Amino acid sequence: MSAIGTKTFFFYEGEQQPAEYTICQPDYFQGSDFQLPRKGITLLYGNKGPGSLIGAAVRESASTGLGVCFADIKVDIGDWDSNKQKLSTFNACRFLNLPLRANREVLDDVNRLWNQWLDAECAPREDFPRKPSNRMDLLDKLVELDPYRELTAIAYDAVTRFGTAKFVTIYNLDAILDDQITVIPPQTRLRFALPDNACPLLCRTTA
Repeated sequence: MSAIGTKTFFFYEGEQQPAEYTICQPDYFQGSDFQLPRKGITLLYGNKGPGSLIGAAVRESASTGLGVCFADIKVDIGDWDSNKQKLSTFNACRFLNLPLRANREVLDDVNRLWNQWLDAECAPREDFPRKPSNRMDLLDKLVELDPYRELTAIAYDAVTRFGTAKFVTIYNLDAILDDQITVIPPQTRLRFALPDNACPLLCRTTA
């Protein structure tokens, strides 16, 4: 089993952080036109871009007086493959990192489907996944198709107010490793809810 490390942060009011917090529709300083997927939980992945956003969260907390918490969350992705992902390897390595860790076959297939859905809406065509898109809700359509339905998580570039960052949407919440969630400071229990649901689906207890 291999796991990827993801991150998130959230703001709260008052002097004491909440005993529980639900990760549902996070604000990672994305633009108002950016549409998150609604059938998965979106977190941050990697170092450079998410690091900028975490720094921005600290500054936001200082300027507004809101409290801020950070969390590290590990996700089981099956068998890590150091090679670029192919359509035929999703059943083994269930993590797709777009665009850098996907081969041309995958990139072209995603782009074909993406523009097919945009055409159906009479929306402008895009060069996703080679370039960022604001229509990341279309990932929900992608994971309904074979072989993409085998993926646990899909990472992609997203434009934020503080530059391009790497977001990752987790579609299999059972792959979140419960005992490896760390909240800083460690007084909040995280819950996860899909944006389309009013109530949390899963409750995760922090260390």
